[in-house]
Amino acid sequence: MIMLIDREDEMKALLEIEKSTKAELVLVYGRRRVGKSRLLVEFAKKRDCLYLLADMSENILDIFARQAGEEFVKFGSWDDFFEFVCKCRHKTIIIDEFQYIYNINKAWPSILQRYWEKIKETDKKIILCGSIISTIYRIAKGHGSALYGRKTREIQLNPLRFKHISGFLGKYNTEELVRAYSATGGVPRYLEEMNPNESLEWNIKNKILDKTSFLYNEPMNLLFEEFRDPAPYVSILLAIAQGYTRFNDIAVVSKIHGNKLPKYLIVLERVRIIGKETPATERKIKARTTRYRIMDNFYRFWFTFVFRNKSMIEQGKNDELLGMIKTSLNAYVGLCFEDVCKEMLEEQDFTRVGRWWHKAEEIDIVAVNDIKSRILFAECKWKGNVDASALLSELKRKAGLVDWNKGKRKESYAIFAKSFKKKDDGALCLGLKDIAKKIKQQAK
Repeated sequence: MIMLIDREDEMKALLEIEKSTKAELVLVYGRRRVGKSRLLVEFAKKRDCLYLLADMSENILDIFARQAGEEFVKFGSWDDFFEFVCKCRHKTIIIDEFQYIYNINKAWPSILQRYWEKIKETDKKIILCGSIISTIYRIAKGHGSALYGRKTREIQLNPLRFKHISGFLGKYNTEELVRAYSATGGVPRYLEEMNPNESLEWNIKNKILDKTSFLYNEPMNLLFEEFRDPAPYVSILLAIAQGYTRFNDIAVVSKIHGNKLPKYLIVLERVRIIGKETPATERKIKARTTRYRIMDNFYRFWFTFVFRNKSMIEQGKNDELLGMIKTSLNAYVGLCFEDVCKEMLEEQDFTRVGRWWHKAEEIDIVAVNDIKSRILFAECKWKGNVDASALLSELKRKAGLVDWNKGKRKESYAIFAKSFKKKDDGALCLGLKDIAKKIKQQAK
């Protein structure tokens, strides 16, 4: 059964739009597999909406006529279609995967733009949903696009946060959930592929490394769908996955000239595959302190373990590759564990949460409240039986290097780990059991 987990805020927004007394032109967008269609189908069930699903067919008007479900409806042209939209009994019309219409008819956004002048005098709601972000920017988001300035609302669907993935993997304990999250991220479609009755290692072998599995070539399939030439994007992602996170290093390893690299990085940021990071205490983005990271956990896992080892898979050496993955998995999961801890802090009284670094010094998490001049320093250790006192001493030393509101700030400290051999009263010490309780409270 396909589940709709979380999405309360997005559903609430759609229901509020439906109740509006004025015309609405709404853009719903997000990466593939994130659950946009599922959300809209559930919304359509709650209200009397006309849901239309576009594809690349040349006879899309005939397909829409059949989907309209009304006798004697036939669309000979897009003018006929929009006249139907203006007069039909449905208050809300959803057009899912609308970017496909643009691919077969580049004039379609302009036709919609022309009819919007008529529709906006009514109380009709048109919801456009799309997945190919680069195309959506050309149609609806980029300055000068046909729908720029005409949208009344915009809803972006992002992957689920960690606190919600237990809805897919209910039998996993907290440690297993963190490990699974590091491999799949919060993309609902990928979580649906996982068998909650089997271990993560079993799922990696059978759901990712198996050449016949849905996930085996998923990142490449999506890159080919999103970009005409995915080669430079693959080179960039491979470089970042190998730990080359600074601009100059990425340029050298990917062999993309520094003059061309920015446009590729911007596009990868736009589609939310990578993200730009600066130290949490810095308000301005500075090139010399900026790092890039793969934000999508499944892409990060795939480029770290699958892409570079495809020859082993082609030779049928899946068991050997799985052994290599098991050996490296703890170190790999550590970065994801930091994200889980950040997620908890982001829902507390902090204005910014992130990492901090300066030269060779790094702190896993720094959370600040600019208004109250509060700052929290945290270390995350993906291991058990941790001695918090030893970590706290080193954390305080590094905190003294952080040049933010010195002499005025109120400092606090936290240590996150699987479990503790020894805690320290000078820091908030949270093991996986404590983290599970806090996440459960936040998920309510």
